Amino acid sequence: MMAGTQIEAVGLYVGLNLLLTLLLAILVVRQRLKTGVSFGSGGSNDMEHAIRAHGNNVEYIALVLPGLIMLALLGASTTLIHVAGIMVTVSRLGHAIGISKSITPLRRLGTLFTWVGIAIIGIGCLWYVLS
Repeated sequence: MMAGTQIEAVGLYVGLNLLLTLLLAILVVRQRLKTGVSFGSGGSNDMEHAIRAHGNNVEYIALVLPGLIMLALLGASTTLIHVAGIMVTVSRLGHAIGISKSITPLRRLGTLFTWVGIAIIGIGCLWYVLS
């Protein structure tokens, strides 16, 4: 049986990452209203950055959130869930800011630590399945 704290930990990161994704979607719509571009980027650099910040976040979060849920279902420690969840959430936020504001080091660090978080989740799942 799963401890409530594991599910609550996953719920925290699901909630935070869904809200981040919603915020990034709102920023895309704001750019669309500002530029009058209804599809694609229309050649607008700001529009392209907003689209990619949102799209990139969705691509990674679609992998991470089920991974965190699986860790909880496998009985992983709450600490492991928090380590991976914090790492990915902060990294996704950093990446979104980096890509939106053209801050390359922040974008790169966001990508790197997202990958580390995904590796932790993947290795954690394998650990709990195989041990």
